[in-house]
This record gives sequence, structure tokens and C-alpha cells, in this order.
Amino acid sequence: MKKKANVFTYLFLILGTILILIPLCLTIINSFKDTNQITSNFFGLPNPFTGNNFSRLLQDGVGQYFFNSALITVVSIVLIMLVVPMAAFSIARNISKKKAFSIMYFLLVLGIFVPFQVIMIPITSMMTRYGLSNIMGLIILYLAYSIPQTLFLYVGYIKTSIPVELDEAAEIDGSGRFRLYFKIIFPLMKPMHATTLIINALWIWNDFLLPLLILNKDNTKWTLPLFQYNYQGQYFSDYGPSFASYVVGIVVILIVYLVFQKNIISGMTNGSVK
Repeated sequence: MKKKANVFTYLFLILGTILILIPLCLTIINSFKDTNQITSNFFGLPNPFTGNNFSRLLQDGVGQYFFNSALITVVSIVLIMLVVPMAAFSIARNISKKKAFSIMYFLLVLGIFVPFQVIMIPITSMMTRYGLSNIMGLIILYLAYSIPQTLFLYVGYIKTSIPVELDEAAEIDGSGRFRLYFKIIFPLMKPMHATTLIINALWIWNDFLLPLLILNKDNTKWTLPLFQYNYQGQYFSDYGPSFASYVVGIVVILIVYLVFQKNIISGMTNGSVK
């Protein structure tokens, strides 16, 4: 019975991998075709290969939008990994001792259950009123929206994987709280750092709705997904450049995922257990 279950598990994983790889491969293949090849032989190999689609992207300023997305993603991730783990460490060590920390944790994590559609219009109105309809305002929003889920994972990881005895040993050796955190606790959270980086980087890099609401008024501040949306409208009948723009968006985040994927499973399993 166990062997049959294992066979079905492997078959399911193989099927899932195929379903993921087929669209990815087709996107890459069609990025090297012109529109005539795509419409006449969508599933075939390019004949001949052409790099004109990527040349057109460069001419249409894809580099600026790529830079905007990279800037927003990198700065947001740095802020998330500086602020949230520090708050999580403080909450995890005091949640069972002080009621205020328990209430604070509950209120912050409660944000997971608030649909974005409920606060979409008030947030857009507020950002416009305070002059934050720009890249900096978008970064602040990403930091705020990342807190509930990321804090939940970090608190769970610290409580289950980093014993409080480390704090006591460091204090006996004369270490202060900041030194304890940055020299001992922060490095021990490496699996959770990798998990946080992947989850938030995937979301921020591929996000469309927030940039549409905050940055759509100024096309020089567009992110790559926003550029792809408007670019597809501009060249709706010319599919080659559209597929090329999808490849540009995929390749960076795919490399980041491959680099950090070893730590993702351990970070998710440890962080999700209370």
C-alpha cells in the first residue's frame, strides 16, 4: 500500500512539473519567433531564430522598467528583512510573558485575513493625498503588506528552532540585546531569510495591481508587469515582443529561486509550526 502511495506521489509530481515546464518552454521558444511563425506554428521551434523581439524591447525602453522593478524589489526586500525579523524576535521572546506583545502579534497577523479589495480605494486615496504615488510610496506599501505573513513565519521559526537558552548564554557572556540579535539570532534564521526572500520577491516582482494603482499616472515609473500590460495593448497583434517581455520578467526571478530554493522547504515547515 505504501509503495502504491509513493508511485502516485511521484506521478503527481512529474505531472505537475510537466504542466509548469510546458508553458515556460513555449514562452521562451516563441520569444525567438516572429509573429508569422507564432500564428502559423505556435508549438514548433523557431525557423529561423530571431532576436528582433528583444531588440525592439530595448528600443522601447524595457531597460528603464526593468530597473524600476529591480529597484522596488531589492529595496523592499532589504527593508522587510531588516524590520520584520527584529520585530518577530522581540514578539517571540515576550509573547508568553507580556499580554501587550500577544495583542500586538494578533493584530498584526490579522492583516492576513483582510482582502486587498476592501482597502484598495482608501489606500489609493491616502497615497495620493500624501504625495506618495511614486516608487517610494509603493515600497512603503510593500513593506506594510508583507508584515502579517512574514511576521507569522518568523515568529513560528524563532519559537521552534532558536532556543531561549542562547539568549541566556549570551547575556551571561555580557552580550547586549542588539549584539545578541545581530551576531547570533539573525544568522541562525538563514532558512527563514531565504523563504522570506523568495515569497516576497516573487510577489513584488510580479505584482501588477499595486503598481497599476500607484504608478500608472507616470509611465517613466512603470514596473515591468505594468509595462508588459501596456505593451501588449500597444502591440496586440505583434506577439513576438510580448513573449520576449515575458521572458525578461521570468529569467531574473527564476535565477533567484534556483539560488535559494534549498532553504525554502525547511524555512516554511519550521516557520509555519507554532
